[in-house]
Amino acid sequence: MLKLFGHDASPYVRRVRIVLAELQIPFERDTHGWQDPAPEFSASSPIRRVPMLDLGPAAPVRHVFESRVIAGLLYGMPHPRPGGDPPFQDTMFDPGLALLDQNVVSAADAAQDSLVNVFLLENDGIRTEQSAYLRRQVERGRACLDWLEGRYQGKRTLVPGRLAYADVAVMSLLGWIRFRKRMDLAPWKALLTLEAAHAARPSIASTQPA
Repeated sequence: MLKLFGHDASPYVRRVRIVLAELQIPFERDTHGWQDPAPEFSASSPIRRVPMLDLGPAAPVRHVFESRVIAGLLYGMPHPRPGGDPPFQDTMFDPGLALLDQNVVSAADAAQDSLVNVFLLENDGIRTEQSAYLRRQVERGRACLDWLEGRYQGKRTLVPGRLAYADVAVMSLLGWIRFRKRMDLAPWKALLTLEAAHAARPSIASTQPA
């Protein structure tokens, strides 16, 4: 049985939980929060970032780090044909998209990393208005959202008729921004349309941070 380490509020953990749900791969959850990590996680992950996936003691490499790496591994595992409306894409990236979906994930990653950085440093008492570095991180996050907005104009998924990992990455970013009250998302109407179109999907609704 796979075991997933990482708290519910993490957008990177949420991505992996959605993929696990859509591919119908059974797994166990670590129940620790982000401020009290499990001893196994602390002992096994040198990068100290969630998620981490435990493949079990028989695996040649037992612990796998980073959401994109974990998701790629999950797509390669035996699983039923994905369903849903629209159907979940059965590959992580579509080779026919000329790297567009990978660029979308990279932009979502960049925005997420910047805004998480701002969030954590503000929690340590460093205000954004006092730091040129943090202001650049906010600007980077907005630039990524602007770029993503252009990719989703007139679309409910990046690829018509399929929900892909790129869509999951963007929706996880939006959910985290709203949960952590980082910014008003109203300017990015196409991204909000993407989110609203899939809000009732079980894998999306059940993983929404609360």
